[in-house]
This record gives sequence, C-alpha cells and structure tokens, in this order.
Amino acid sequence: RTIFCASTAHTLKVNEKLGAAVGSAEAVYRLRAGWACQFRELSNGGRTIVDIYIPGDLIGLDTVLNTRPLQEVLTLCAVTIEEVPREDTLMQLMADRPTALYVAWLLGQRQRRADRLLAAISGLDARGRLAMMVLDLYTRLRRRRLTTGPIYHLPLTQVQMGNYLGLTVVHINRIVRSLRDEQIVNLEKNCVTILDLERLTILTGAKPLIEAAGQ
Repeated sequence: RTIFCASTAHTLKVNEKLGAAVGSAEAVYRLRAGWACQFRELSNGGRTIVDIYIPGDLIGLDTVLNTRPLQEVLTLCAVTIEEVPREDTLMQLMADRPTALYVAWLLGQRQRRADRLLAAISGLDARGRLAMMVLDLYTRLRRRRLTTGPIYHLPLTQVQMGNYLGLTVVHINRIVRSLRDEQIVNLEKNCVTILDLERLTILTGAKPLIEAAGQ
C-alpha cells in the first residue's frame, strides 16, 4: 500500500467506465472503496463479465502488461480509487523486489479466480454457478476482513450476475428463489445472507466443510 501513499484519489459514480472517467488509460489503480468489474463486449451486442473487483484489489495490471484495455472496467457502485502513473509502477516493479513479488501474487490470485469461473461455467449447473459466485466473493471479503459474518453487500444486478455466470436473468431469478426457499442463501436488495454454508459449499462441487476439516 505504500505505493499509493502519495497517489491521486478519484471518486466515480456507478456505471462509469474507469478509463474514460479518470482520463488515464495507462495507470494502475487500487480500489479503496466500492466494487467494479472487468467486462468484454460481444459481437452480438451482449456483454460478459470476466472478473469482479472488491475493495483492496488492483486494477490496471493488464494495461501495464498490454494485455487488456482499461476502458473495459466498469464501476458497480460509487467507488474511490487511488492512482499510480504507469511509469512509476514500472519503476517499482523493476527496483523493488517486495512490490514485484506482491504483483506476481496478485496476478496469480486473478488467474485462480479465472480458473474457478471457467470450471464453474463448464462443469456446474446453474445452481452450482451461483453458489460458486456467492461463496467465492464471501471468501475474498472475509480474507480482507470486509465482513465478519455470513452477510455481505453485493452491488450486482441479476443481469450482471447472468453476464458473469453465463446465465439468463430468468435462470438467475429462478435459482435465487429456490436457494432462498431451501434456506441455503438469500439474495435480496443487493444483500447476501448465507443461511447454510455447508450446503452452499456442496453445491459448488467442493468438499463439505466438515469432511475437509477432518483431512
């Protein structure tokens, strides 16, 4: 975080594209508050979400490595971001070993998220995909101490959930109702309440928590 101590802070509204809003498409940003997502526009006019950013995440590493434009980052709610110019970021990467290791770790975490999403879309049914998203975000938030209980804020619409999981809004709505009726998880008004963590975990194809703890 020391990289961002003297950085410029920006406040953005919901549904703003990051590159256009901040006026710099060649920088790395730390999400201090709020949520954002990385998306791709499809040739058929649709949109798919490929990653979700929570507070504490770095945005723009793809841009520094020339792999993905910053214009494809959208705010999911009001956010505060801290900026590091591209040239300063590259100097840090080259001169500071802890920073380089941290960035490598962040890229590894992002790759694992992408792998989990791909595995869910290709190997799980609709209920399993939604359970994976809920559990994955819950785990990330807990690790950063952004939630202390089984409840967290989720600033995604059902359309955006569908764009992330490869499902229609009709599918999402039906699954949300069924998981609530079965007392597994309740998603209502951008609030997630996990009612049965063990059954939610089983839906993702992972080992039950009790079984995993015993090994």
